[in-house]
Amino acid sequence: MKRIIYILLINQFAFAQTATLDTNFILIGEQIKLNISNNINETNKWPTYEDFLIDGLEIIKADKIDTNNNAISQNFIITAWDSGTYYIPPITFSEKSKTEGILLTVATINIEEGAELKDIKAPMNAPIGWSDIWPWITGILIICLIFYILKKYFSTKKKTIISKPKIIIPADVTALNQLSKLEKAKLWEQGNIKEYHTQLSEIIRRYMENRFKFIALELTTDEILRELKSIVSDELSNNLKTILQRADLAKFAKSKPIDNENTESMRLAKQFVQSTKKQQE
Repeated sequence: MKRIIYILLINQFAFAQTATLDTNFILIGEQIKLNISNNINETNKWPTYEDFLIDGLEIIKADKIDTNNNAISQNFIITAWDSGTYYIPPITFSEKSKTEGILLTVATINIEEGAELKDIKAPMNAPIGWSDIWPWITGILIICLIFYILKKYFSTKKKTIISKPKIIIPADVTALNQLSKLEKAKLWEQGNIKEYHTQLSEIIRRYMENRFKFIALELTTDEILRELKSIVSDELSNNLKTILQRADLAKFAKSKPIDNENTESMRLAKQFVQSTKKQQE
């Protein structure tokens, strides 16, 4: 009985949310590895970074996201170019799942007391020759010639600029065209189910950004549904939930929806766009 409880405890904590560093103390310019991981079933969103983890901590390399044994993880190589203590705040994967904050101390290189300071060697003076002068003279002559041509041919002739009206394509038209193109590509029929649902989810999220003016691409499924709670009907909200959750499972949990679910997601997506499109005046 104790052995069974011990195994269950190991499984529970094996996939707990973590954010670990190789070491919490480095010198300026030294590189260390940061690993973040979480249970895939408790992950609603995954952090994304550009060039810096936080202000002062530069990301040298970011590995691809790895999913293995119900866990999702990613490694980063980071460094700092200024001394001090840096606080890496908790990383949130869902409302109930986040890591602990981490402190990293970056120290300067110690200089031995009493070390002799050496003067910088002064630059050598080289004689100036024709090869040093003629590029400058040529450059000045070219600039004068360009100025003369511009003044002669363009100062007396005013061109009439005809501005073309900007064509704005409605968000629903763009989304429906993209959905039709995705449907014709027949990705899930060829076995690319994950890519099919990923693209379908992105098309719907971009449509919602353009139609309802909120950052749908950066929000989780639950956050999007809360944004639309007072805007769309319960039926449309449930259909949208089906589309996005199915795509999340196919992307992160390696779920493979069946044929009927693949076609249903496309049908519900088109129906959502048609039902929420902005009426043209």
